[in-house]
Amino acid sequence: MVSLLKIITCLTLIMVILLSLVFVGNVHSDTVQGYEAVNGIITSDTTWTKANSPYNLTGNVAIDKRVTLTIEPGVTVNLNSYFIRVNGTLTARGTSTDNICLNDGYLEFTASSAGWNPQTGTGCIIENAVINSIIRTTQVSLLINNNTITKSLSLAGGSPIVSKNTIAIFSDDPQSRARAISISDTLYLSSKNTALIIDNMISGGFEQATIVIGSGSPIIQRNIISNNYGYGGNLGYGQAGIFIYPNASPIIKQNTITKNANGIVLLEGNSNPTIVYNNIEDNTNYNLYLNLGAQSNIDATNNWWGTTDIIEIDKKIWDYHDDFNLGKVNYTPFLNTPNPQAVPDQNTPTPTLTPTPPPTDSSSTPAPSQEPRQPEPTIIVGVAIVAVVFGAGLGLLIYLAKRK
Repeated sequence: MVSLLKIITCLTLIMVILLSLVFVGNVHSDTVQGYEAVNGIITSDTTWTKANSPYNLTGNVAIDKRVTLTIEPGVTVNLNSYFIRVNGTLTARGTSTDNICLNDGYLEFTASSAGWNPQTGTGCIIENAVINSIIRTTQVSLLINNNTITKSLSLAGGSPIVSKNTIAIFSDDPQSRARAISISDTLYLSSKNTALIIDNMISGGFEQATIVIGSGSPIIQRNIISNNYGYGGNLGYGQAGIFIYPNASPIIKQNTITKNANGIVLLEGNSNPTIVYNNIEDNTNYNLYLNLGAQSNIDATNNWWGTTDIIEIDKKIWDYHDDFNLGKVNYTPFLNTPNPQAVPDQNTPTPTLTPTPPPTDSSSTPAPSQEPRQPEPTIIVGVAIVAVVFGAGLGLLIYLAKRK
């Protein structure tokens, strides 16, 4: 007959082994039930592979300075409302037949992250991906190229390139309302933003406008910008394809801006946009609207306004002739036919700008703030197994004791 001491010894050994399997290696990355669970700081060059996809964030993730996270084609990353903060380099390059998929949460590129360098093929890039996550950048020149994007882009400073994307933001959920692209330098109190927004299909956006330009001198070129009517179909004069704040000096050329509540809206104060060779037509209220004391005179010559009838063109432009507190819009001469080049050109090479070099500060990355951790499947399953084994062993122990 098996001795009581041997039974207790065997049960103890089994429990130790099972608990070791449950809790060892759970700090940053675990392969759990067919997916990879990740959180914490990435401190060495790392690759997320298609073989281990999907990757599921169980907490916030930070990429340390001078560290590269490479995401292979075909990988799905579920951020689960957490963020990936890029202090080093994020290289996420899918292919036209094997997209990367980034779901939920936030991608945050800080001022220490590495700008894209086309000469060396290094730096931060997201290409051939389906992006269902909000992207925020601070003084970095990353490349966002040839993606399908359903969440907003916030570009603060630097010279980021947003090219050849389909950006569509539509939702009846008030929590999902957002500008498609927001360009500003508010964190730096200067006009350093030289973003290039080129060859995109951009539609929707429910907060003010599809593209909001807060400051700087970005280039908005060869895009189709359409279907901004505000949340719930709001046709107010603050809703527009492009919304320009005072002191901004964007170059807006060769775009088709159509089927919005308004085409372009300029807010109070002085701004100095370049608006040329665009097709600005068929917007519900106005094609060009000077709002709330916008006092600068605006040169908007050599654009197509949907007609050659001066009376009809003037009806769709709100300026000094409608409110003496506003500046004047000069729209003559104008194009007599639509500009055929005012559409995205998918055949042009990916544009390049001078990348912003990362700071030389050698300090380590602070730990990302952590929201309450979600229960991890490994721990739950492991504890359940331990409980079952322990219960079965205890039942056997009682049975053998009674037989004595």
